Amino acid sequence: MMKPEMTAQLTEVQALVRRHCPRKSTKTAIDYLTLYHSDTTTDPLLVVYQPRIYLIIQGAKTIRIHKRSFDYDQNHYLVATVDLPLSGHITRASPEEPYLAACIAFEPAEIAEVIAQTCADPGLQAPLRASLGLSPVTPDLLDVLRRLLCALDGEQDRKFLAPMLKRELIYRTLQGDQRHVLHEIADQKSDASRINRALAFLRANFMEETGMTQLPRLAGMGQSTFYRKFQEVTGISPVQYRKRLRLQEARRLMLSEDRLAADAGFAVGYESPSQFTREYKTIFGLPPHQDVKRIRTIGVERYRELNEDVWI
Repeated sequence: MMKPEMTAQLTEVQALVRRHCPRKSTKTAIDYLTLYHSDTTTDPLLVVYQPRIYLIIQGAKTIRIHKRSFDYDQNHYLVATVDLPLSGHITRASPEEPYLAACIAFEPAEIAEVIAQTCADPGLQAPLRASLGLSPVTPDLLDVLRRLLCALDGEQDRKFLAPMLKRELIYRTLQGDQRHVLHEIADQKSDASRINRALAFLRANFMEETGMTQLPRLAGMGQSTFYRKFQEVTGISPVQYRKRLRLQEARRLMLSEDRLAADAGFAVGYESPSQFTREYKTIFGLPPHQDVKRIRTIGVERYRELNEDVWI
């Protein structure tokens, strides 16, 4: 439960998010800040969480990566430090009490800069699989977010205060439970940073069969070490990661280019339509034609709005 002294802070932040986010998703005039607002719960959607600090201001959400689930609300914030494929959906929202959230994107270099300036303590070493985790929201962190939202009202405030407030947000998270994760990704020589370089290459080249053989070299690791570390960071193997990227691209082809399921499957590298259908259903919950029909019934753009995170 949130501390009583934070209730007034939270109420003010909720009002600010409502005012600055009239739509489902709003990329604000502060380039690293995106706000979310939903009156309804949503279906599970396959997304990639790029490095971010994510605070729920009202409502609740569940995210699932491989066999691990995270359920959280305004009492905890989430830190993700590498590109992670996961399923996420809003579990508590209504017109009276909508889901409200704020996402602060960051780069590892920004974390490294704050660490260098403050000599922040990395805390206890944790396993790499903690590249995504939850920490309790603190009054200090909530206050920084409040001031950041207030800065949206003035152009001069945005230009002058936004960079400083981002550094303060990072500084506050470096004092939380996820500080070891942030230190890990800030170190370019760390295992997490090496795996992240491989992830970036995989996302850019997921259609290429030969790209998989280059991943250990890009990470600067032996083959067996790379596959073990990749599993620790993402919760899945490189082949499973690529499969999710391919299936999402096939879904896009069917929705945006009216491709037939078999054609979309072939286009993303599947040789067997039955295998494509089977794996598609495993990831998205329905066979390709049923999934596409459902989304078109809702409306593609409306479906995107209801499921507020960025598609892969």
